[in-house]
Amino acid sequence: MPQFIRTAGYKIYFWSNEKDEPIHFHATKGNPDKDDTKFWILPNGAIKLAHNKGRIPEKDLSKIMTAMQFYYYEFIDFWKTYFGEQVKFYN
Repeated sequence: MPQFIRTAGYKIYFWSNEKDEPIHFHATKGNPDKDDTKFWILPNGAIKLAHNKGRIPEKDLSKIMTAMQFYYYEFIDFWKTYFGEQVKFYN
């Protein structure tokens, strides 16, 4: 489970077995879980909430998305470095 950053008290990470999915990240305050909140990284520089199974409050979702917008290109590079292949985006 590669962790990218911590923001607003949340770990931002992806699972190491998800390379076949479009680029995305999960957020959690505790230990990572299969039901953590998930966000898609879009090719236009936006972040889209995939689901909020982790029940993160709206104000925290906004903080997480703002932080990840700031680190958009760095996160893509982190993903590429980890998986070593072309990035697929959510459509």
